[in-house]
Amino acid sequence: MRRSLLPLLTAMVLSACAAGERTGTSSAAATLPGPVTYEVSSWGRLLTHWQVNPDGSGEFWRGSGLGKGEGDVSKYRMTLPPEALRAFAAAVEPIRTRTAKDVKCRDEITDMPYGAITWDYPGARQNYAFNGGCLSPEADAVREQLRAAHDLVEKRAAIEPKPYIVERPSNR
Repeated sequence: MRRSLLPLLTAMVLSACAAGERTGTSSAAATLPGPVTYEVSSWGRLLTHWQVNPDGSGEFWRGSGLGKGEGDVSKYRMTLPPEALRAFAAAVEPIRTRTAKDVKCRDEITDMPYGAITWDYPGARQNYAFNGGCLSPEADAVREQLRAAHDLVEKRAAIEPKPYIVERPSNR
């Protein structure tokens, strides 16, 4: 009886795997337990913002304008394809690990861009607020990792060509 069950169980497992492929489920979604959000501002003005969700969907915001607190914010929907989502998850995990403890500054330059990256993982929310003027070997390394993650999102995400909304200072 045991020998007759093995082919049946094998067939069931293989058909379940094939069904998962047909429905579009992917192991890429499992690589990101929750949304990751990143934002950079300068003088109160948003420069960039993105959020990547576990399924690769998300938003990308771009700020424009030069004055303090001025300028439009254009909001776009985006999608990271599965291979880019895996690369993104691999890029942000070392940042999360490295910033779990305080990142020390040896010197600080004032009036530099600042921001935060947040991992909103179930039961493990973590936020790292950064200042572009924080100078130390550790802060420099984190800044480079953040830049690489941002570049990956900006270059590999399928960002819709037209914003779904443009916010102006008068309607914020």
